[in-house]
Amino acid sequence: MPRLLFFCCLCLTFGSAAGQELLTPRIRSFSVAEYGGENQNWGITQSPDGILYVANSGGVLRFDGLHWSLHQLPGRPTVRTVQWANDRLYVGGYGEFGYFTDEEGVLGDYTSLSTRLPAAEQTEEVWNIEVLTSGDVALQSFSRLYWLRGDSLAVQLPGNIMFAHATGDSLLVPVTDRGVLVQPSRDTGNYLTESEPGGRIVAIAGTGNRLLFATTEEILTYGKGGYRAWSTEATDLLRDQQINRIVVLRDGSVAVGTIMGGVYLFTADGRIEQHLSYGNGLSNNTVLALFEDRSGNLWVGLDRGLDLIVRSEPLRFYRQGKQPVGAVYAAAEYGGNFYIGTNQGLFVRDDRLRDFKLVPGTAGQVWELRVTPYGLLCGHNDGTFLVKDGAATLISDRSGGWQTIPLPGDSSRLLQANYTGISVLDCGGAGAEHRVEGLLAPIRFIARTERNEILALHGSRGAYRVRLSDDWHTLTGVDTIRSPDLIRPLLTRFGDTLLVQTADSRYRYSAGTFIPVTQVRGVNVHPGEYCLPGRVGTQEWFVVDKDRVTAYRGSRKLADYPVRLRYNFPRIIALPDSTYLFCLEDGYASYRPEETEPADVGLLLRLTRSGNNVWQFTYALPALDRPIRYRYRLLGFSDRWSTWSELGEKEYTNLTEGDYRFQVQGDWFGTEREIAFTVPPPWYRTVWAYLAYITLFAGMIYLLFREHTNRLNRQARKLEAIRLRQLQRQRIEARNQQLEEENHRKSRELANTTLTLAKKNEMLLDLKEELAQSGKKDQARDAQKLLHLIDRNLNHEEDWAIFESHFNEVHEAFLKRLRQAHPQLTSGDLQLAAYLKMDLSSKEIAPLLHISVRGVENKRYRLRKKLGLDGNDNLNAYVRDFQ
Repeated sequence: MPRLLFFCCLCLTFGSAAGQELLTPRIRSFSVAEYGGENQNWGITQSPDGILYVANSGGVLRFDGLHWSLHQLPGRPTVRTVQWANDRLYVGGYGEFGYFTDEEGVLGDYTSLSTRLPAAEQTEEVWNIEVLTSGDVALQSFSRLYWLRGDSLAVQLPGNIMFAHATGDSLLVPVTDRGVLVQPSRDTGNYLTESEPGGRIVAIAGTGNRLLFATTEEILTYGKGGYRAWSTEATDLLRDQQINRIVVLRDGSVAVGTIMGGVYLFTADGRIEQHLSYGNGLSNNTVLALFEDRSGNLWVGLDRGLDLIVRSEPLRFYRQGKQPVGAVYAAAEYGGNFYIGTNQGLFVRDDRLRDFKLVPGTAGQVWELRVTPYGLLCGHNDGTFLVKDGAATLISDRSGGWQTIPLPGDSSRLLQANYTGISVLDCGGAGAEHRVEGLLAPIRFIARTERNEILALHGSRGAYRVRLSDDWHTLTGVDTIRSPDLIRPLLTRFGDTLLVQTADSRYRYSAGTFIPVTQVRGVNVHPGEYCLPGRVGTQEWFVVDKDRVTAYRGSRKLADYPVRLRYNFPRIIALPDSTYLFCLEDGYASYRPEETEPADVGLLLRLTRSGNNVWQFTYALPALDRPIRYRYRLLGFSDRWSTWSELGEKEYTNLTEGDYRFQVQGDWFGTEREIAFTVPPPWYRTVWAYLAYITLFAGMIYLLFREHTNRLNRQARKLEAIRLRQLQRQRIEARNQQLEEENHRKSRELANTTLTLAKKNEMLLDLKEELAQSGKKDQARDAQKLLHLIDRNLNHEEDWAIFESHFNEVHEAFLKRLRQAHPQLTSGDLQLAAYLKMDLSSKEIAPLLHISVRGVENKRYRLRKKLGLDGNDNLNAYVRDFQ
């Protein structure tokens, strides 16, 4: 009802019902390139958290207010319908239907229901989904109803059916040649009548006792008397437009989508409220789907694109009709007519006119419109006009009437700023005009500061302090004010405060000085923003930047709107009926502050983590009718808010471990949300890592200790080995010394034995010789015995055995090796060799062999032969060196 009241007020302001069509809601259009699907959009639904889903020929579109995404079904069929219910998104298309699960605001896995059907039935096209209050879901094809209760799927064959509609716990199903079947869930239904209405029913809307049945040519109601026409006016308008969709909106009005003529909006009793088509904002006229979102805005699925009719905001736009008016600079109501001044002239519209018409003689740039007791004053590029009774009279030919202000105590006279300076206009009588002499410069804005003193801003740069005479005819003084770089300044008055603004700065004027200002009425204002006052006597005012207007009442923000005013010359005009007119480049917009109601939307925030230390935040505010700006901060990292931006993502990398809170704000009524998270330490600083470090450190200490112990053991073993080798060497040396001493002893014993043996043999030989020479007969027998005894002692082998034993101990088995080397040697040869080894001379050998020296020489000769020595070889050397 508030929107209906708003339209009625606009009607009173701007004309009759026919004129209401000039003011249309804002339409936000989404192109194929923007949403990333195909051209045709067949169905629309919305989840409880505000996310929009669209059945598109390319798949399911998801829109959270900032991000579009496309989700395709198996086989990539055209998606003809979507419906949110039971925390699921049900979808249907050609040969495929099923549902997506919801996973914290993100589409989850897809479950196909059509695969449960026999293969022959999997070619049906599901093009409508309805949900009953019981939670049962009806999925409709052209000849079948698929009932889904929980996960149980049943099939019903009522016949050829058209667009079904759920009302309460029943489903209304138009059946060809039968009428409308009232189907209570899966139970047996009854028909409203035994016949169809005059035309084929293509859509049903409404609930309870207020049901509307749309045929291709008209809209019907049903009662005790059967079907009857809902509205004659609607029937006349829709007869040739081919109705395709119908929706009863929450405020009671009715939206009708057609194939030929776009969207028609009707009041509850069937009077036309609005007609939106390609000519006044829609992307095209072929409507495939209608859906009212939870904010009260109307989504229109089109044959080529997707549009949003923003009905929830108190803004209505003038769409230029057959007579383009251009960029609007001024507006006023006068004499029951509505005037707008544009860059093309002064235009007027009354109750009888559908469009504006140009006031004759006023073609060209209009700068200002002011209502006076004497007529409508029009500041024009060609001069100043006074408009009365629809005619414009030139009262001043001084070009460029930028601004006028009233003179105190005289309602007929105005002070005007124009291209050549300052003039005084007399609107009464003949409308006289004279120029104030002394200031020849284009003056864009003027304002009274003190008695007879004016602040004047140059049209392009600079400011002047102007003093006038009491009669305002004479310039008594003018000072150029030392001011900041005022390029294309704007002068506005907030109560008693004069505010001078440029695109980058803002100053308060006081007593000839400019004081920088960062706040207006307790609100921070940033570079690039202009502050415009509202209606006098109220706290209403506006902040304008390049692509939006924000409305305030005092320091409280009412709302902001994506409206683009002329940025270098922003104008918002207060009209008498408590509305404001926004001057636009291509028309104007009407705004009523008391109609502002913030949408109940919550900011969506999602955290995803990728990699070891990459944290990505995705956020969006599903205020689907406008672009939203965001700012964020990460507590624990920085307490400062970022600058406002329309981006909906932020990524942090390489955060140190600790607790953080990511906060994000949307600039729509201070919506804010935060998410807390903890960054774990890197793997090398985890508890397990520290345990590993301790274990590794202990292992290293153990290994070092073990290595140190092993090194000490090796060193001890090495020292022990050295000690043992030294001891062994000492033992060997002692042994060698002992052996050497033993050898010396044995050599001495051998020598002594040999000498003793030689002396004994020599003595025996001498004794034998003595006995042989004895001639006594009587002694012969005794001598023979004695000789025999001597011979036996000379040839006693025990002596040789003793000698050989001692000899081998000294010369290490010399005789054995010599026998092995020369097996032909006899025992006598070995004895001779042994004596030669001892380096005995022939003379010393002879007694030992008890032969003569000559006999020894003979033995030596024979030994040489046996040893294979020639005449040049030394026998003694050979024997001595033999090993």
